[in-house]
Amino acid sequence: MYEDNRIIRNAQALTTDFIPSRIFSRDGQLQAMRDDMRPLLKGLSPRHSFLFGKPGTGKTCMARYVAEELAQHTSSVAPVYINCWESTSRFKVLYTILQRMGYVLSVHRKGTPTDELMDILRKKLEEKQAVIILDEVDQLEDDKILYDLISLPKTCLILISNNETAFADVDQRVRSRLAAADHVEFPEYKTDEIMGILKDRIEWGLLPAVIKNAQVEMIAETAGGDARVAIDILRIVAESAENQDLEKIPDKLIESSLPQAQVARKDENLTRLNPYQRAIVDILTRNGRTDSGTLFRELQGIARKQKLEPIVDRTFRKYMDKMLRYKMVESEGSGRWRTYRLI
Repeated sequence: MYEDNRIIRNAQALTTDFIPSRIFSRDGQLQAMRDDMRPLLKGLSPRHSFLFGKPGTGKTCMARYVAEELAQHTSSVAPVYINCWESTSRFKVLYTILQRMGYVLSVHRKGTPTDELMDILRKKLEEKQAVIILDEVDQLEDDKILYDLISLPKTCLILISNNETAFADVDQRVRSRLAAADHVEFPEYKTDEIMGILKDRIEWGLLPAVIKNAQVEMIAETAGGDARVAIDILRIVAESAENQDLEKIPDKLIESSLPQAQVARKDENLTRLNPYQRAIVDILTRNGRTDSGTLFRELQGIARKQKLEPIVDRTFRKYMDKMLRYKMVESEGSGRWRTYRLI
């Protein structure tokens, strides 16, 4: 607690990375995931989970909550969270998993063959089971890592995407293995459900009686079913009131917070882009609206100059679809006539 603060008790509780002590309005999803993981407690193979739904519907929060909950019940299971925006390659995913399971590589990472990392992981899993969360799983550059991980014994995969059809184009062997995964849908939150989430964050993050119930409802309605936006608004409002040395949060701060929350969300998404997606942003910033063919050719040129792996059309389309879903770009037309511009 910050002793001189008048508004904020715990700043971490006002961030979207904070794992709450309880889950709201997701009883069915929570029970399904607990059932999928329960065999790990007996040393048996669990059922993998595929969580899908729009941004801000609680998928990541739920996955991390359940994995941590399981780890508290047994020391034989290690929870591992991977954001596939940041770890897109087979090598990076394996390296990050080993790091988070406490394994320190004895050689320089770039000198270690990827297949060797896979062998090390198999040996590590003889000592300890794992729940591996792959968030934004459709950002992965190589389907082979999914096949690798699905093949591991006594390992639970939690795969997360905004798109129910995230695996439509993956290798048939991967789709066949994932057919048995538990598909768990996360619908948009209703206003009263977001209010419950906000009140929990307020209990942890703010000092007593600094915000009114009507103001919480105002934030929930403004968020449009997206819990992350609601939490961002609450954080921005609280920080602004704290910086102004106020003892209560005024309505005007809430009314002016939505544009700031939208900018904060956009900035966060930009920091998570891989080199190809950052290049796409640079091209569209420079050119304005650009047709798909020109954008792809210019991206190929940048990849060559930066000595990146060549990008293929399928990967390009995947990146553009992701940026469209995150409302970073918008498109007009279809096929060869499709154009893109930044929002």
